[in-house]
Amino acid sequence: MSEIKNNYKLLMDIGEKYSKTTLIRIHDKNYSIMKISDAKSTIDPPELDVTIGIRNTIKDFENAFGTTFWKDGPENLELLISSGNGGGLHMVVAGITEMISGESAKRAALGAGAYLLDTLSIDDRRPPYILVENLRNTKPDIFLLAGGTDGGAISQVIEMAELIKNADVRPRFGEEYQLPIIYAGNIQVRNRVSSTFPEKNYAVQSVDNIRPEIERENLGPAREAIYDSYMQHVIVHSPGFDKLVKWVKKPIIPTQAAIGKILYSYALKRKINLLAVNVGGSTTDIYSVYRGLFNRSLNADLGITYGILNVLKKAGIKNIKKWLVNEVPEREIRNIVANLMLYQPSKLQDEQEQILNALIREAIKLGVEDHKKLASRLKGVKTGLSISEIFSQMQDSTYLDMSKTNVIIGMGSAFTTSENNGILTLIDALEPIGVTEFYKDSNSLISHAGMLLDVDQEIALKMLENDVLQYLGTCVTPLGKTSDAIAIYVKIILPDGKTVDEVIESNRITTLNLEDVL
Repeated sequence: MSEIKNNYKLLMDIGEKYSKTTLIRIHDKNYSIMKISDAKSTIDPPELDVTIGIRNTIKDFENAFGTTFWKDGPENLELLISSGNGGGLHMVVAGITEMISGESAKRAALGAGAYLLDTLSIDDRRPPYILVENLRNTKPDIFLLAGGTDGGAISQVIEMAELIKNADVRPRFGEEYQLPIIYAGNIQVRNRVSSTFPEKNYAVQSVDNIRPEIERENLGPAREAIYDSYMQHVIVHSPGFDKLVKWVKKPIIPTQAAIGKILYSYALKRKINLLAVNVGGSTTDIYSVYRGLFNRSLNADLGITYGILNVLKKAGIKNIKKWLVNEVPEREIRNIVANLMLYQPSKLQDEQEQILNALIREAIKLGVEDHKKLASRLKGVKTGLSISEIFSQMQDSTYLDMSKTNVIIGMGSAFTTSENNGILTLIDALEPIGVTEFYKDSNSLISHAGMLLDVDQEIALKMLENDVLQYLGTCVTPLGKTSDAIAIYVKIILPDGKTVDEVIESNRITTLNLEDVL
């Protein structure tokens, strides 16, 4: 094999069962995708070594291109890795008050790609002995402790630290390891917080306060600390990752963090408000960027395989039936949903397809409703409002506004395995208003673009726009009352001077395929 001297990047997202890999070559401020591969992960028995799968993939690439990518480690090649194995990054967060520092801690952890096991606070209604018992049973990967503005609360922060210590919280991977604790609260009590936890059992890292002032949130340092702890204390306990970290120059980050970072950069570049939904087998993630603020939420029990019964339970039969063309008895719907979860057929009958798409719509609706609680104005900020105005603001404090949403993106197995292109599913579930662009990640490559972001932002965004996001169409939805059957008159002038004239009736969806006209 001949050696190469090009700028090659191997982007790999490692899952529990399968890993997706993209080989790209960066050249002349541009890039080429050389090969995309799906391969079995080798984390579980009999291999128990993630690097075996990586070396096998690289060997396949070497054979395909007749080049050398591997000697004693990566050769002429930079490895960029994200990982979702082990169920992702498990975290517990704590703050003084659930609605202020607790909520900010949740935003920091979820934005870093975490799956939240629990949220604690001084105003938690659970008795202390219940909190201690729950903490002992959670076994997180990382604990994030916040609370108090800089120069503010002290005793409550120490009280929360003592509670965590008394619960003797142990990490998920092995009793003998230290549990990473990230402290992002009042800077005046950093030393007291650190000294609370025995070094034998805990690795404490202090970073800038996530709420240095009641009116300001500062999540960046906490998120970066989560990435560092994930790399140093968490990922290395998975089989073979201790060797893998020596082969990478950039930190290994959670898959969800890679996705969030690229979506945020994309929204800032285009100066848009963005909403992205990721519906998988057992989880539904919602990402949003509104007014330049990023948020992510996770529903760990909603999905279209293992989480499908939870969608049915939370949405209710009535909401599933409204999406079906024909009347289907409730008993039959329940049987079909149970079989979809148990057997996960690759080919669906028409009735199964309709019910599955109904469940996807409802999973999105449930996920977005939950997301609104996080994508909201900061609680506790002084506004000078009356009591009634404050309660009104709390009821309607979310940033999400479908009339101001410019781009909607569908991700996850709901949009990679479904036979339809997904735009009607998204329109039905989200009911956009105004002019909205729709895309989907049809090949599950969005985390790959996110990995590339810290290496070359321009190339990463090019990859996202050119090879990751598949344009589905633009939806125009006027809002208002009509006095007759006509909702809107449409006149489109094409580049060659031709015109398209349409009359759109009320309560109808009309598709204009401009490609057929051009």
